[in-house]
Amino acid sequence: MKKILYLFLLFLLPVAAEAQDARQRSLETIVADGLAQLPVQDTPSLDAAMQELAATGARGVKMMADMLVPASEGKNATVEYALSGVVNYVTAEGREALAEGVRKGLCEALKSCSDKPNQAFLISLLQLCSTEEQIPLLVEYTRDEYLADYAVRALISTPGSDKALLDLIAGSAEPNALLAYAAAERQLTEAEGTLLQWAAAAGDDATKEAVCNALGRCGTEASLKTLAAAAKAADYAFTPGDATSAYLQLVGRLAREGSGKALSAARTLLRSERQHIRTAALDIVLSVEPAKRTSYILAAVKDPSREYRCAALHLADDFADEALCAAICEKMKSYDDVTRTDVVNWLGSRHAAAQSATIVAAIASENEELALAAIRAAGRIGGEEALGALVAQLDGPYGAQAEAAIAAFNGDTHEALVDALDGSPATQARALKLAAARRIVLAADKVFELLDAQDAEVQNAAYAALAGVTSSVDFGRLCDRLDQAPEGRVTALQNGLKNALREVEPAEQYRLVVNRISGAPKASRYYPLLAQAATREAIDALLAASDREAAFAALLTLDNPEMTGVLYDLAKENPAWKDAAISRYADFVAAAPADRQIEYYGRGLETEPSGAVCNKILRALANTAALPAVAVAAPYLENPGTSEAAAYAVKTIASKNPGMGGETVVAALEKAQEIYAGLSKSDPDAGYAVDEIKGLLARYAAVPRFELSAEEAAEGFEVLFDGLSMEKWTGNKTNYVPVDGAIYVTAQYGGSGNLYTIEEYSDFILRFEFAFDREGVNNGIGIRTPMGVDAAYHGMEIQVLDHDAPIYKDLQVYQQHGSVYGVIPAKRVKFPPLGTWNVEEIRAVGDRITVTVNGEVILDGNIRRACKGHNVAPDGSTENPYTVDHRNHPGLFNRSGHIGLLGHGPGIKFRHIRIKSLAD
Repeated sequence: MKKILYLFLLFLLPVAAEAQDARQRSLETIVADGLAQLPVQDTPSLDAAMQELAATGARGVKMMADMLVPASEGKNATVEYALSGVVNYVTAEGREALAEGVRKGLCEALKSCSDKPNQAFLISLLQLCSTEEQIPLLVEYTRDEYLADYAVRALISTPGSDKALLDLIAGSAEPNALLAYAAAERQLTEAEGTLLQWAAAAGDDATKEAVCNALGRCGTEASLKTLAAAAKAADYAFTPGDATSAYLQLVGRLAREGSGKALSAARTLLRSERQHIRTAALDIVLSVEPAKRTSYILAAVKDPSREYRCAALHLADDFADEALCAAICEKMKSYDDVTRTDVVNWLGSRHAAAQSATIVAAIASENEELALAAIRAAGRIGGEEALGALVAQLDGPYGAQAEAAIAAFNGDTHEALVDALDGSPATQARALKLAAARRIVLAADKVFELLDAQDAEVQNAAYAALAGVTSSVDFGRLCDRLDQAPEGRVTALQNGLKNALREVEPAEQYRLVVNRISGAPKASRYYPLLAQAATREAIDALLAASDREAAFAALLTLDNPEMTGVLYDLAKENPAWKDAAISRYADFVAAAPADRQIEYYGRGLETEPSGAVCNKILRALANTAALPAVAVAAPYLENPGTSEAAAYAVKTIASKNPGMGGETVVAALEKAQEIYAGLSKSDPDAGYAVDEIKGLLARYAAVPRFELSAEEAAEGFEVLFDGLSMEKWTGNKTNYVPVDGAIYVTAQYGGSGNLYTIEEYSDFILRFEFAFDREGVNNGIGIRTPMGVDAAYHGMEIQVLDHDAPIYKDLQVYQQHGSVYGVIPAKRVKFPPLGTWNVEEIRAVGDRITVTVNGEVILDGNIRRACKGHNVAPDGSTENPYTVDHRNHPGLFNRSGHIGLLGHGPGIKFRHIRIKSLAD
């Protein structure tokens, strides 16, 4: 391969033979050798290859860039990888001399290139290394409609480009959103005059928003009036154009820079009727006038608007100290009960222990809301005073709330609750519950005393508390009581014993219990303790026990996967136990490996349990969502006692695998349809099942299979989804269902799981179509991702989003459709109406990711350059300054992984999914 590439380059790139290195290699040979090494597997080898290529200077870089061809004529992956690597290499500190030649070569190549996407790629490389010398060239390309976005972004990144950008802004014949963005990014205050003119002339919302944002970020006091008027015209709402946000940003920035005019504007906004505007204004004045913070907060606390008052207290969290808390509490008597409630809630959220007296006093309020807020706050602040007040409330009208507050109390409650066990019966009963809930072993002795209490409620609470306060030292006295206890107290004592042995190793649990059984008058009372030990020895002891019924009952509670086989054997040996054994057996099977569940459920059914247990297994079979389960369920369609559950299983499994399977599935669906038709006479819901099955059967004949075009087949593409078969996918096939030739998604983010290709891919071209059927759909395509992780960070997520929906007005640019989420923002695409099929291609070649939607390249970038090689923060923190979302992306540089559909909610369809692997 290396030799072929070398000969090809010799033919394509005639270069002066005298251009040689120390090893007597000509320039074309150096380039050919370098390209032949790519992609490189380790960093030292990559650096060595990039150093050699960079050392070829302008001629070598142009030579490589001239190899770029239009996408329709061939692949650019290796050359793009090389050029990206060279630029990344020379932009590292200490390699300035090499960078000069690279820049020159890129500029020369850019001038001679005629393919727009390739020009855009070269400009994106220049963006990473350009200097003032390249500014005139970049300015030229700002006049090209296709390249303007790339050129302006490159100018933004180029040191010394302010004058050029200002000239472009001044020379623009009409408002320009892209140049307004540049003014904002470069903080071009000198552009303010033009921006103010654009603010008056901008026609569309996107341009208005860009201009307003620029004025907000780089405007002076001269912009206050314009943005104030625009915000007022929008009634201070966050509408398209977003003048309100821009005005608040400008006022805040100028006020913090010392502008008295802006500070006056912020003070005026404090009187707004819009509470969110008042809150924003308060945030500004609090940051600008720290000496007046207390007075501002005190005024806000007395404000009649509860929304504003609570927002002000929240803002105070950033600087509140004991002095501020004390100042607020000093005014407590002047507040109404609602305000007092808000203050107490705030004090509790701040764990303001110094204001314990204020909170405790509020507990005695006649106002229920205030008293309950104080009780909750007392639980949060901790301290002896608060705890004492809460304990005192245990036998009062708010005893249940006091109990809940103590249960969550911030501090040690042990001694106080033990003392409370000497209180009134009502206090004792609640204190016993709390001692158990907080597992206060110190209370064990008093709990044992109260087992003989005269008050029935206290006695019952004491027995119940054994399950929380006992430890291994109580084993003997618990056993003594168990041996003599009436039947009504046996369960509580057994629970106490289980708790006492909970921290003991299973083998030791088994030994202690077996030793006690030997002299017990009723050995069967100890069987549940053997079940808790759950060792193989415990299983064997129960199997050999004399009281077989009691032992079997204990075995049903034993939690050990070995019980799967034990229960199966017991069911076959003792017909009377069959139903209970197989029912519990089914529980263990549900936790078995997915690839074995169908087999195990089938074995359980073969024991011929009752119809109720068969139905339990059949419904569990439905949860497997795997086609082989249809064959297991199908025979039970003929039995009246199991037909409905079997029909449900067949329908459910088929609905998750529509169009898949052969005659067995079709026959089972037809029988299920017949069963539901009979049920529909008395159950209206069964009629829906009939319709559903009709639809499923119709798809076998109606859904056409997607096939590759002759051209794609020749190129080596592979169909991943043909409209019916999900055989090349794994993962969540419940919420990714083939419907009418497309995969319809109902999976929720973080809740339902993702769908993945079975195969893994490194470099590839993925093509598919998608359609939104409702506004605001959010989804994603995972690439090079492991399964079961957040692909946006442990792989890559290419955003799929109806970003034009109003709910996304505050969307970050890196969240737009087509973006490499959090890493490289995509160009914003305008989608056609809902329901329209969009065509997308994702091309992943090394570090270069290209996304094309409806024929337009909206992203063409290098992930490694985008984060300067730091996909995780160098200092090991979670704040990464090198990614646009400032998050770590540990999987960004994965060499390969699965393709995933990342559901974030319903409303999107995918079809015609195919892929071409570019791996060698």
